[in-house]
Amino acid sequence: MDSKGFLARLKREVIGHPTLTHPFLERFGDGDASEEGVRTFAIQYYRHVRVSRLYLAALISNCGHDEGLQLTLAEVLFDEYGHLNPDETHPALYRRFLRALDIGQEEWEAPPTLPEIELYISRHRELTRHPDFRLGLGALGPASEWPVPPIYVRLSEGLKKATGLPAGTLEIFTSHVTMDVTHARIMMEAVAPYAESEEGQNKVREGTLASLDARFVMLDGLYRAVYREPVPVSGDPLPATPGV
Repeated sequence: MDSKGFLARLKREVIGHPTLTHPFLERFGDGDASEEGVRTFAIQYYRHVRVSRLYLAALISNCGHDEGLQLTLAEVLFDEYGHLNPDETHPALYRRFLRALDIGQEEWEAPPTLPEIELYISRHRELTRHPDFRLGLGALGPASEWPVPPIYVRLSEGLKKATGLPAGTLEIFTSHVTMDVTHARIMMEAVAPYAESEEGQNKVREGTLASLDARFVMLDGLYRAVYREPVPVSGDPLPATPGV
């Protein structure tokens, strides 16, 4: 199978991964979160957002002498850093969202990070520093750029319903819906040369699934923290949204 066919098949596998229909996204996206739950989500998810761009930086330093690949990754990283405007970096946009919820720095720094988020962070540090950088390409390409738009649609929908915040304060979520479509195209062009062989395809897929599995675990942690109850197992009905 050539790289084009492989990536098409991998995309179907990514979009069909259980992460994209995780109970947290289903319930939170319906606006079924208390004020306390929204604040818990906001504080904990920031722990993920504030370091996520560093995975790209690690991968750039780990991808050998392929300057074309380095430039591609740097283009995506340039967006993550707000085109070098400190007020428009992704962490800065997220802090704008936090402040719209009246959450200050002391509050967002105070609680310990959920172990499931710590796991996600450590897993991506490992993947992007792995001696075979094709694992990192899978994690930051197919596993990040394809799923993020639908995931962030659900998060932004849920936050609008639960908080009534104006759209401008949710830019960190809404911007990813369109930006990551472009990033996906850029990243897939970068991945393709490394997915021509069966070995390369296996490595890219391995990194992709490792990342998605770690994201699923992170969503497990967010569900338990936001709703203070066990995550429904497959086939269990979700609690009804109040008023529905």
